[in-house]
Amino acid sequence: MTHRLTVKLSIVVLFLISVGIRATTAGQVPTSDPATRAVRAFYTYHLAHNKNFNVRNIQLRKRFLTAELYDLLMKQLKKQAAEAKAHPDDAPDYEGDPLTDSQEYPNSFRVGKSEGGGDTSKVSVTLLWSARTSRGKDKRDIVVEVKKVGTGWLINDIIDHEGKSLAAELKKS
Repeated sequence: MTHRLTVKLSIVVLFLISVGIRATTAGQVPTSDPATRAVRAFYTYHLAHNKNFNVRNIQLRKRFLTAELYDLLMKQLKKQAAEAKAHPDDAPDYEGDPLTDSQEYPNSFRVGKSEGGGDTSKVSVTLLWSARTSRGKDKRDIVVEVKKVGTGWLINDIIDHEGKSLAAELKKS
């Protein structure tokens, strides 16, 4: 009788474990989508390293960015350097981090669903700030446009929470 009880308990425990695993992964986006994986890889790297908007940090992120977005960011940095020489007391056009659309860097992020097809996808990302920041516990949604280039996916644009395109803003300035 104790053997039967052990078998029944084992079955119940396995059932509960499988239900728990399904419950914890229900809100997560599958990582099989290459566009989603590319965005997750970028923000994992980006938030783990120095996020200051400078030449060296953009160079370190080049492998994640399309050539067009990389060039636009580098041109903006060159323009800001020239303006800083001419007008050292003026604030730069981009204070903070244009890749997260924030002046205070987020602590973490969540990658949401990917929409699109073919060679372009848009991936939703939620940026999260902890209660320990001066901003307090907060979150902001952005959309990251990724483009298939060769065999990989690269970030081509970032649309902020107001619907503004980073690439379009960089082209204007």
